[in-house]
Amino acid sequence: MKFLLDTDTCVWALRGRASVRDHLTVAGPEETAVSVVALAELRYGANCSAKPQGNHQAIDDFASGLAVLGVDPEVARVFGEIKAQLRQAGKLIEDLDLMIAATACVYDLTLVTSNTGHLTAFQACIWRTG
Repeated sequence: MKFLLDTDTCVWALRGRASVRDHLTVAGPEETAVSVVALAELRYGANCSAKPQGNHQAIDDFASGLAVLGVDPEVARVFGEIKAQLRQAGKLIEDLDLMIAATACVYDLTLVTSNTGHLTAFQACIWRTG
């Protein structure tokens, strides 16, 4: 695996954005993963939508070909380290976003996101490991 999809990237893929779909096709499912945290956020969105059943089915179809990475003790440890670093720097971000970034750090994956708030968390991961 090389890539971890952030929730926003998954949403763009589910909505059929050609550029995201094309990149996912080139990378291939064997190189792509999604966090269980991102799946939880997608499920929440589906439940709040006008078409929950159809959206849940689309999520099932989308995630079926990807590795799903859970939160384990190592991800939790890195989450705590990065959150403490960010707090000291006065740059807190949402916990779920940070959990996804911590997952990318633990598995040494490139986080695929358009959310620049995640880049702050990922930078903290680089400081931690570098």
